[in-house]
Amino acid sequence: MSRSIIIKQEELTHISSYVSKLIKSKFGKGPETCYTSISDQYIVVHIKKFMTKIEYELVIKDDFATAAKIRKKIMADLLDPIQETLEEMCEKPIIEIYQDWNFRKNTGVLLAVVKPTEKIELENSLEFMFLRNEISKQSEFYRYHPNEMEFTKIGERIYIIRCAGYILPIEKILIEKGMHILEERENNIRKKYDANIKRFNKIINNEIRDIFMIWNYETDESYKIFYC
Repeated sequence: MSRSIIIKQEELTHISSYVSKLIKSKFGKGPETCYTSISDQYIVVHIKKFMTKIEYELVIKDDFATAAKIRKKIMADLLDPIQETLEEMCEKPIIEIYQDWNFRKNTGVLLAVVKPTEKIELENSLEFMFLRNEISKQSEFYRYHPNEMEFTKIGERIYIIRCAGYILPIEKILIEKGMHILEERENNIRKKYDANIKRFNKIINNEIRDIFMIWNYETDESYKIFYC
C-alpha cells in the first residue's frame, strides 16, 4: 500500500472518530459506527446505531417527525465545527454540509459538498444512463422535472445524485413567504423510492441498504444518496 493511500485512510479514520466524539459530547451518546468516504466533490459520513432515550421513545410511538426535528436542531450546532475540520484536513472549502436521518433503520448521513478547484468530470456511463431514466420516471410521478442531474459514485458503495431546478414557480413564491409546503411531498418521495428500491438494485446490480434525501430550497437543489 502506497504512502498516499495510507495517509488518506488515516485522515478518513480521523474524520470518523472526530465526528463520533463530537456527537457523543453533544448528545451524551455516540454512534456505534461512523464511516467516512471522500471524492473530489463530496465527503460522506455514514452513521449507524445512534439513538438517545428520548428519540427511542418517540420512535416506538411512530413519532418519527418529532425525533427528526429534535435530532436536526441539536446537530445543527455541530455542523460548523465539522465543516471547519473538514476544510482544514482536505485543504478545500466546503460549500455546504447537510444531514439526513433514518430512524427506522437507525442510520444517518452527513454530506459535505466540496468546492471544486478544477472542472469535475461527470459520470456518463451506461449504468448512470439507466439510473437517470429511472429517476426521471420517479420525478414524473410528482410532476416535477429537474433541469440538471449529476451523478457521482464513490467506490462501489455510494451513489450520489444531485438535482437542480425542480421547484415550480408557485412553490418558490410560497417558500419566499415562509410557507414551507413541501414537507409532505418529501415524505411521499421517500416512500416511493423505498417502495421501488428493487428497481434501483437491479439497475446498479447492487443492494441498496440506505437511501438518504436532502433538499435545499434556497439554492433549488436536492441530493439523493444510495448507500450499498
